[in-house]
Amino acid sequence: MPAPQLRLEDAENPGQQLIIDGNPQTVVVPGPRAGTATIIGSDGARSHVVGDYREIHARVQDAVARGHESGEAPRMNTGVS
Repeated sequence: MPAPQLRLEDAENPGQQLIIDGNPQTVVVPGPRAGTATIIGSDGARSHVVGDYREIHARVQDAVARGHESGEAPRMNTGVS
């Protein structure tokens, strides 16, 4: 099942949107310019988006929680003992 996704404005290409997966391993840190955030995906890919990094972090965590509660979040395959 696909992870919940967010649409955020691309800081490097104003007016365009990026689609970010709501993954629990996603990291959000302050961006290179004021009013931007850098999102680091679980695969190490970096995206720069418009917005305060704390707000973006909260939105990513909200998407993760919604995906977990709805059962849409991807789950790791684990063995049964």
